[in-house]
Amino acid sequence: MKLAAPEKTVIATLGEGAYMYGCPTAAHFVSRAYQLPVLFVIFNNQCWNAVKRATKGVYPNGWAAKTDTWPLTDLMPSPSFERMADVHGAYGELVEDPAEVLPALQRGLKAVRQEKRQAILNIVCKHP
Repeated sequence: MKLAAPEKTVIATLGEGAYMYGCPTAAHFVSRAYQLPVLFVIFNNQCWNAVKRATKGVYPNGWAAKTDTWPLTDLMPSPSFERMADVHGAYGELVEDPAEVLPALQRGLKAVRQEKRQAILNIVCKHP
Protein backbone atom coordinates (compact mmCIF):
# COMPACT_ATOMS: atom_id res chain seq x y z
CA MET A 1 0.00 0.00 0.00
CA LYS A 2 2.74 2.43 0.94
CA LEU A 3 4.56 1.81 -2.35
CA ALA A 4 1.37 2.55 -4.28
CA ALA A 5 0.58 5.71 -2.31
CA PRO A 6 3.74 6.95 -0.58
CA GLU A 7 2.06 10.19 0.48
CA LYS A 8 -0.63 8.34 2.44
CA THR A 9 -0.44 7.25 6.05
CA VAL A 10 -0.63 3.45 6.14
CA ILE A 11 -1.66 1.60 9.28
CA ALA A 12 -1.33 -2.18 9.27
CA THR A 13 -3.52 -3.81 11.94
CA LEU A 14 -3.20 -7.48 12.75
CA GLY A 15 -3.25 -10.00 15.54
CA GLU A 16 -0.08 -11.28 17.12
CA GLY A 17 -0.52 -14.71 15.55
CA ALA A 18 -0.61 -13.22 12.06
CA TYR A 19 2.30 -10.97 12.96
CA MET A 20 4.39 -13.78 14.43
CA TYR A 21 3.80 -16.21 11.59
CA GLY A 22 3.83 -13.60 8.82
CA CYS A 23 7.60 -12.99 8.59
CA PRO A 24 7.56 -9.49 10.12
CA THR A 25 11.32 -9.04 9.75
CA ALA A 26 10.92 -8.89 5.96
CA ALA A 27 8.19 -6.23 6.22
CA HIS A 28 10.22 -4.13 8.64
CA PHE A 29 13.33 -4.47 6.50
CA VAL A 30 11.51 -3.26 3.38
CA SER A 31 9.86 -0.44 5.31
CA ARG A 32 13.23 0.84 6.47
CA ALA A 33 15.23 0.12 3.30
CA TYR A 34 12.79 1.96 1.04
CA GLN A 35 11.80 4.71 3.46
CA LEU A 36 8.21 3.51 3.65
CA PRO A 37 7.12 4.34 7.20
CA VAL A 38 4.11 2.28 8.24
CA LEU A 39 2.38 2.09 11.61
CA PHE A 40 2.02 -1.56 12.66
CA VAL A 41 -0.65 -2.09 15.32
CA ILE A 42 -0.53 -5.56 16.84
CA PHE A 43 -3.60 -6.68 18.79
CA ASN A 44 -2.04 -9.14 21.21
CA ASN A 45 -4.48 -11.42 23.05
CA GLN A 46 -1.75 -14.04 23.58
CA CYS A 47 -3.73 -16.57 21.56
CA TRP A 48 -3.94 -17.66 17.95
CA ASN A 49 -7.69 -17.61 18.27
CA ALA A 50 -8.47 -18.24 14.59
CA VAL A 51 -6.83 -21.67 14.84
CA LYS A 52 -8.45 -22.38 18.19
CA ARG A 53 -11.94 -21.51 16.86
CA ALA A 54 -11.38 -23.55 13.70
CA THR A 55 -10.26 -26.56 15.73
CA LYS A 56 -13.32 -26.26 17.96
CA GLY A 57 -15.55 -26.01 14.88
CA VAL A 58 -14.11 -29.06 13.12
CA TYR A 59 -13.53 -31.22 16.22
CA PRO A 60 -16.06 -30.07 18.86
CA ASN A 61 -15.67 -33.38 20.71
CA GLY A 62 -11.98 -33.84 20.06
CA TRP A 63 -9.14 -34.17 22.53
CA ALA A 64 -8.39 -30.42 22.60
CA ALA A 65 -12.00 -29.52 23.37
CA LYS A 66 -12.35 -32.26 26.00
CA THR A 67 -9.13 -31.35 27.79
CA ASP A 68 -9.20 -27.59 27.09
CA THR A 69 -5.64 -27.99 25.83
CA TRP A 70 -4.93 -26.14 22.59
CA PRO A 71 -1.39 -26.84 21.38
CA LEU A 72 0.20 -24.02 19.42
CA THR A 73 -2.74 -21.69 19.99
CA ASP A 74 -1.89 -20.15 23.34
CA LEU A 75 0.92 -17.77 22.51
CA MET A 76 2.29 -17.33 25.99
CA PRO A 77 4.63 -16.16 27.15
CA SER A 78 4.06 -13.45 24.63
CA PRO A 79 7.15 -12.06 22.90
CA SER A 80 7.91 -8.36 23.28
CA PHE A 81 6.86 -7.55 19.72
CA GLU A 82 7.50 -3.85 20.24
CA ARG A 83 11.20 -4.67 20.63
CA MET A 84 11.34 -5.56 16.92
CA ALA A 85 11.54 -1.79 16.52
CA ASP A 86 14.99 -1.76 18.13
CA VAL A 87 16.65 -3.62 15.28
CA HIS A 88 14.82 -1.82 12.49
CA GLY A 89 15.29 1.82 13.52
CA ALA A 90 11.61 2.08 14.35
CA TYR A 91 9.53 3.40 17.21
CA GLY A 92 8.16 0.63 19.44
CA GLU A 93 5.78 0.66 22.37
CA LEU A 94 4.05 -1.86 24.62
CA VAL A 95 0.50 -0.80 25.55
CA GLU A 96 -1.18 -2.62 28.43
CA ASP A 97 -3.57 0.03 29.74
CA PRO A 98 -6.63 0.72 27.54
CA ALA A 99 -6.42 4.39 28.52
CA GLU A 100 -3.01 4.53 26.81
CA VAL A 101 -4.18 3.27 23.39
CA LEU A 102 -5.01 6.71 21.96
CA PRO A 103 -1.82 8.39 23.26
CA ALA A 104 0.24 5.44 21.93
CA LEU A 105 -1.42 5.75 18.52
CA GLN A 106 -0.59 9.45 18.52
CA ARG A 107 3.06 8.72 19.35
CA GLY A 108 3.18 6.04 16.66
CA LEU A 109 1.68 8.38 14.08
CA LYS A 110 4.19 11.07 15.05
CA ALA A 111 7.03 8.61 14.36
CA VAL A 112 5.54 7.70 10.98
CA ARG A 113 4.44 11.15 9.79
CA GLN A 114 7.05 13.48 11.27
CA GLU A 115 10.09 11.31 11.97
CA LYS A 116 9.52 9.30 8.77
CA ARG A 117 10.19 5.94 10.41
CA GLN A 118 7.98 2.94 11.02
CA ALA A 119 6.30 2.31 14.35
CA ILE A 120 5.23 -0.90 16.10
CA LEU A 121 2.56 -0.85 18.82
CA ASN A 122 2.09 -4.05 20.81
CA ILE A 123 -1.39 -3.62 22.29
CA VAL A 124 -2.11 -6.28 24.89
CA CYS A 125 -5.77 -7.33 24.85
CA LYS A 126 -7.84 -9.69 26.98
CA HIS A 127 -6.93 -13.35 26.50
CA PRO A 128 -10.01 -15.25 25.21
